[in-house]
Amino acid sequence: MSVDRIPEEISIFLVEDDEEDAILFREYLSEIPFPKFVLQRYKDGPSALDALRSSGPVKNQIYVLDHFLGSQNGIDLLNDIRSVIDGPVSAILVSGLSKEELEILAKKSGFAGYLEKRNLAAGSLSEEFLNILFRTQRKDISPERKVSEENARVARMETIAQFGGGIAHDFNNILNIIIANLDLLEIQCKEQPEIINRIRSAQNAVMRAADVNKKLLNFSRKQSLRQELTDPNELIREFLKKSQELFPTRIRVTFDPEERGDRCLIDSSEFASSLTQLFQNAIEANEDKEGEILVETIRVVSNFQKGIPGLEDGNFFLLKITDTGIGIQAENWEKIFDPFYSTKPKGKSSGLGLSMVYGFVKRSKGHIFFQSNPGIGTEFYLYFPILELKSDRLIPGNAKKQSREIFYFHTEGPFADWIIYFLRSLGYAVHKVPDLKDLGTNPEFLKKDSCLISETWKPGFAQWFEFAITAKRDRSQIEIYYFSSQDWPNNFENSFQFRWPITRKSLENHFAKL
Repeated sequence: MSVDRIPEEISIFLVEDDEEDAILFREYLSEIPFPKFVLQRYKDGPSALDALRSSGPVKNQIYVLDHFLGSQNGIDLLNDIRSVIDGPVSAILVSGLSKEELEILAKKSGFAGYLEKRNLAAGSLSEEFLNILFRTQRKDISPERKVSEENARVARMETIAQFGGGIAHDFNNILNIIIANLDLLEIQCKEQPEIINRIRSAQNAVMRAADVNKKLLNFSRKQSLRQELTDPNELIREFLKKSQELFPTRIRVTFDPEERGDRCLIDSSEFASSLTQLFQNAIEANEDKEGEILVETIRVVSNFQKGIPGLEDGNFFLLKITDTGIGIQAENWEKIFDPFYSTKPKGKSSGLGLSMVYGFVKRSKGHIFFQSNPGIGTEFYLYFPILELKSDRLIPGNAKKQSREIFYFHTEGPFADWIIYFLRSLGYAVHKVPDLKDLGTNPEFLKKDSCLISETWKPGFAQWFEFAITAKRDRSQIEIYYFSSQDWPNNFENSFQFRWPITRKSLENHFAKL
């Protein structure tokens, strides 16, 4: 099964002896708009095993086993099913036990997941089934064909988008009926002010719901775009000019565009909405403190040799938005684009802002990445395909080859990908050093006029810094650079610090002169 596609139909093999629980389970499955779940229910273990022996396992099948089945239990039944199938089994244990007990029992018994009976609902079923499918996909792919974590995340988002789109479509039809009836009531009750006020209050609430639904449709990519060929720099410049009241005086906004005049196919209204959401998040991330938002744009040429991971070959307009806020905690990284997910207090956010941005970028045939360092800040990278180049094509590597080589001790992610791409575009040979041991066993950098670069947020930075100082003592031509949000306490007089947010011009001005 391809990791970038969820099957349209999934078979659920349910063994449940309680009739009411089985009826509820069937109802919950029917409420899930995507994918389609086909239920086969058996009342006990023997009938389930007989069915498996006669028909065999079905593709994309998930086994849901009740914990207590009269004289038998779901744990013993799972072992019997494995002996009949003679292969891997994706099974979920359903029980009335507490979550803590159930989690330990399911893991110990070899179940892929578990469900609490008291918390059964369409949402919990869908989430658990999809999690199992993604884990199964990654196990089924050979090491040679394993996709990156980014591709796995994209596949998950695609599924959520289809799920959300189905809900939004049905919800939209319901809202239209409510709006039509409220409009009729307003006409019929125009001589009754008190009732009119209540009708208008309901109309306002429906319009707010319609706005939320529009964001969900944007995320699911079922909302049509009104695209025009335009220079995104002009849209950003116009937005910043018209939206000055959006930014508190304590926030300094810097816009540094690369003025090439390249044009992309973009819906200007949705683009402005996405900018609003990203800037609002950046402002809130700074809380009540002084902060900075850096907005940079540049043309990126991606090819198989010197491109950005996750981008196909081609020319892209990169919009990079960096803040100096509190950052996003690691446990939230996988969820920030999910619809209705928010770290804000209840009632403060619909949780659809970033999912709307994600949907807009994807519908524009683009890509969106982000990296966040708690206590330092967050960066969003939006790549839009360029349809019309207005200046000479820039090809990474065509720059004059530099004599120095760069050894970059880095954290994997979009920030490092961008730094490596940009330095290579200046003509440098950049060697990725994800582990300090790799640098210690590579004597090549000592034979050359090398540059050692790292980040203060990279685990092991202190050890890297000591290593770099020792290397420079042995060979004075070595240059030491690091990215930081504040002065590093063990600053070395012959090292150079790039302060967060890291600007394109600071890199260009410094490394172009080496």
